[in-house]
Amino acid sequence: MAISIAQGLAVSYAAVAKKKAENQWAESGFLRELERQKGIKHESFGPTIEEPLDYRRNPGAGFLATDLAPTSLTKTEVLTALSYDPGQLSVPMVWSKADEAKNPSENQKVALIKSIIENGLESHDDLVEEALFATSTEGFLGLLTIFPDSGEGTVGGVSATAEAWHRHYSTTYASAGTNIQSKLAMAFNEAAKSSGGAMPSLIVSDGASQGIYEGSIQANQRFVDTKEADAGFKVLAFKTARFVFSQYGGTRIYGFNPKHTYLKVSKDAFREKGETSEIQNSNGYVCKIYSMLQFVTRNKSRGFVLTQA
Repeated sequence: MAISIAQGLAVSYAAVAKKKAENQWAESGFLRELERQKGIKHESFGPTIEEPLDYRRNPGAGFLATDLAPTSLTKTEVLTALSYDPGQLSVPMVWSKADEAKNPSENQKVALIKSIIENGLESHDDLVEEALFATSTEGFLGLLTIFPDSGEGTVGGVSATAEAWHRHYSTTYASAGTNIQSKLAMAFNEAAKSSGGAMPSLIVSDGASQGIYEGSIQANQRFVDTKEADAGFKVLAFKTARFVFSQYGGTRIYGFNPKHTYLKVSKDAFREKGETSEIQNSNGYVCKIYSMLQFVTRNKSRGFVLTQA
């Protein structure tokens, strides 16, 4: 007797997901680059996601005027914590009893099962990428929330309007690209704050905006990573950062370092397959892919956004 679609899905899901694990962002230059720079972190979650932040120099530090000059005994307050609620994502995989009847042989069922799983996983990843360029998608935060045009905003429970140290750099660039080099340089330097290890290492926009930048460097174009180029992903360089584009990116150009701004996913619930259940009052079945995840930052002042004037 041929296996059912539900049985085949239960057996095949882990194998299909495992095959895509090393290359799960293959269709997205942005998520692929985020993963390459270790900007996708798998950790166990709690009710909230807490990100510690060392936000200022010790206020008691100073030069001594004399050998026995008094020093501050005020309690040292240099750490705070940003707090985020986890986001959730679900992808239903639905098929009917008619699908079972129309695919009676084992080979037919295996092909159908593989297509259902691959579509579910790719739909999951595509939704993540799209949401990363939004403000908030049902509680999942995007770049528009982390790096708003104002340079301020409340992120992780801390208001950048009230706390200047939490602000990121924001400016505009000409749509013709006449000043994109100088504007990017200014934004990069402001976010780097003279620190080599924390400077932006990833820049992302849509294809058109990356094209404006590419046009400004046509004489001595800088591509990086021949392997990425061979795979069809155009990765340009700006200073030490890698500049990629996404089909969902708008005319804004974002820059940040994945050490500080990253996609956090639950290692206990990421692209997890649920149980198959029969749909009530219908001759069909459903099995869901589920993820708990959030896009977070622990130092948004190290990022920047350029908007098109």
